[in-house]
Amino acid sequence: MSNDLRNAVYLHENAAAVFGGIDHSLPFRIHTDVRTSEVPTCDEAVIATDNSDSDRLSAHLASERFLLHHGIEEVTRLDGQLVSFDVVETVPQGYTTVMVTDETEISVIDESEAATRKSQPGGTRDTPGRATPAGPGDNPPPGASDAGEMDVDIDISPEKPTVSFEEDVAGLEEVKQTARMLLALFDPETRESVIKRYGENFGARGGQLLLYGPPGCGKTLVSEAIAYEAANNTNIESEYGEVQFLPVKGGDILSRYPGEAERRVEAVFEEAHRAAQNGFAVLFFDEVETLVADRSDDNLQRHERSLTNAFLQEMGTDKIEDNLLVIGATNMPFSIDPAAARRFPLQQFIPQPGPEVMGEVWEAELSDLQAANDAVELDYDRLGEASVGYTPAEIADRVLGTDLQRELIQSVVDTDANAIVPDTKYFLERLREHRPKTIRQFVTSVRNEADALEGYPEMRDYVADQADRLGLSMQHGSTAGMSDAATDSSALFEQLVAAGEQSTGDTDNSSESPSDTER
Repeated sequence: MSNDLRNAVYLHENAAAVFGGIDHSLPFRIHTDVRTSEVPTCDEAVIATDNSDSDRLSAHLASERFLLHHGIEEVTRLDGQLVSFDVVETVPQGYTTVMVTDETEISVIDESEAATRKSQPGGTRDTPGRATPAGPGDNPPPGASDAGEMDVDIDISPEKPTVSFEEDVAGLEEVKQTARMLLALFDPETRESVIKRYGENFGARGGQLLLYGPPGCGKTLVSEAIAYEAANNTNIESEYGEVQFLPVKGGDILSRYPGEAERRVEAVFEEAHRAAQNGFAVLFFDEVETLVADRSDDNLQRHERSLTNAFLQEMGTDKIEDNLLVIGATNMPFSIDPAAARRFPLQQFIPQPGPEVMGEVWEAELSDLQAANDAVELDYDRLGEASVGYTPAEIADRVLGTDLQRELIQSVVDTDANAIVPDTKYFLERLREHRPKTIRQFVTSVRNEADALEGYPEMRDYVADQADRLGLSMQHGSTAGMSDAATDSSALFEQLVAAGEQSTGDTDNSSESPSDTER
């Protein structure tokens, strides 16, 4: 390649096709400082390959956080061998590039089926060569100047919580008890009684909560249920005012523009403070690890370090008022900066449900169907036992998702179709048509973090157990023989009430060096 290209860029026609073609009448910008965390995540993908081990390929793509480009042939190295595959379809639509994560549902078809799809009109979406809606980073957003400056554009609207522990969250009794004890110290009467009996230190509020565990097991539901519990089963509203729930996804805060993510963090907390002024606010950060990357990581980029510092400043103990509760959720707690982890003094593991709880998941998901078909008997215990290995999200979104709805509608619309009897046998047959993927992909992606998981013994033991069940080997240190370190509710309560002392002594700030933040 010539050394005098300077700002000239030459694209092969295949690369240009990824962008839906290049419109030469408009500026074409290339951003060289872009993180993979800024690429939209892929919810669903259909890929075509003749490779026989599709499960291992899917797990590999998730562990590598592989970037898919719709409509072109991709190549990856699997077990030392190059494996090629075509990207047939991706969801969400309209993006030239999406990233595979542990929660991506990947369907693998053979090359002949892919060819059949492509030959059918409308058989694939977002065909290369056709202009597609602009994805993040295709062009600067409205209001951006040539220098990349723009107004803060994140939208965080307070919501009235509607998810309850009683009606919507199956199992997780220890988690529910922990949440109730957390909220107890926000109740003035309870707090006054604790102080009177045990002293001021034990009546100090425990601060903020971190929920961690495998994906699809209810962390988001639990966070909203905590807000619902505060509104409906405590004296918090009578003391502070209306309880409002403010959910934020970490990916919505990230930006390619310098300083924009930090301004979005500030804007989110400003909105939470406003909501707290008029009542009680529960601010929930999903995927919080994307906002507080560990600053001791030598590979961390400057803007990632800056974002962690900005979050820590907003989470300072002198900035969180009594009527603001901050909850973070993550699948990877070991990747969080230690100083940020200390900002969440109460940490709760959300486990994958066992058969009994999975039965409750089925019962909750099928409550409306059962009411409309009272003559049909459903054995929820049997369904729960048959769905061990699935996550609640997989049951709700895949087994009982849009495919089921389409099948039920078809049975009504098509007069020649046989009526569907939605009984236990019917749903067991639907289960046989699917395979659990989420936990396998998750364990495959984190099993090489055995050493880092030492700080989270419940998650460490869970990953080791699942790796053994799935026949996967642990890497970089084994977790075999490690004793269980499950934390019961009373221990969590002691952690909660003692957090006032801990937060008082926590002098972490944005000027810390990585060595100051070692766990």
